[in-house]
Amino acid sequence: MYIFSSLGFYTLAKRRGIRAPGLAWIPIGGTQWILGSLSDQYASLTGAKLRCSRHILLWGELVLTAAAIPLLVFAIQLLTATLAGQDVTMQLMQLNGVQTLLNLASIALSVMIYIALYKVYKSCDPKHAVLFLVLSIIFNITLPFFVFACRNKDLGMPQPDGGEEEPLPLY
Repeated sequence: MYIFSSLGFYTLAKRRGIRAPGLAWIPIGGTQWILGSLSDQYASLTGAKLRCSRHILLWGELVLTAAAIPLLVFAIQLLTATLAGQDVTMQLMQLNGVQTLLNLASIALSVMIYIALYKVYKSCDPKHAVLFLVLSIIFNITLPFFVFACRNKDLGMPQPDGGEEEPLPLY
């Protein structure tokens, strides 16, 4: 799965002139940066106002990953305290509150990822963009295959104004 997804994003980024397309092979942050860059490139060509997807996706993933590590350590400490027979009710309530905040942040990041993914699908194959997105949401296992299938398509990429073909903006 990882290979199909990374190869698809790498090929798209390389063909469209995105800087550092090799970041598609880095699982934490790199793929999100490339996805956001492809989305921002499409947004700039279609005149959309939000063009900072690459920053939102990258920092969102890094912050959530960094926040999950201390949470895991805290959960392990609670488990050992429980096995030792200590009362951990208050700590469990704190853990539950932090976990709820992380879940809400994860949902917000997922929405941003799916918005960026829709823009990439639309830039590759506008007729099937909604279908690809819905199937990617419901059956997450299909996402790498759709990205891989779209890697050589530009059916929805608008051409810059003017008679001559201009290079795509780099992100």
